[in-house]
Amino acid sequence: MLNERYRVCPNCQYENLQDANFCLNCGNKLSTADEKLRLPNSGDQHFLHPGVQLDESEQAIVDQLVITNGTVPNGYTRVTAVFATGDNQGERGYKGAWEDLNVNLWRLCVGNHYDGVANLKIVPTVQGDRIRLFGYADGLKKA
Repeated sequence: MLNERYRVCPNCQYENLQDANFCLNCGNKLSTADEKLRLPNSGDQHFLHPGVQLDESEQAIVDQLVITNGTVPNGYTRVTAVFATGDNQGERGYKGAWEDLNVNLWRLCVGNHYDGVANLKIVPTVQGDRIRLFGYADGLKKA
């Protein structure tokens, strides 16, 4: 099936089967509003992250951020060197570490009023199931 769906518990973020009415982890009631598209090897900036709830205005800001491993795009200037880390806490593989790194990049950019990052380099460290990512880049502002 190309578009597999599941239900994410809004209470504990546990991934349940699509037809689950209650969370198998904490017992919380689930509905179709909790359904998400399963993207095991891909994603965008609209993912659920445990402990992070973006409101509409925050999501709008995040949607405008430029995050690239390429050079500084036209219309932007480099303002400083920046870094962030990501840690999967031993769960969800590289995707979990990548999502955590993204959230930390968002926090960095929004908190410092950067418009994104360029020249992003990522250094992974793997210890068993635990994956840590160290990302460093150029902080950007629109010219």
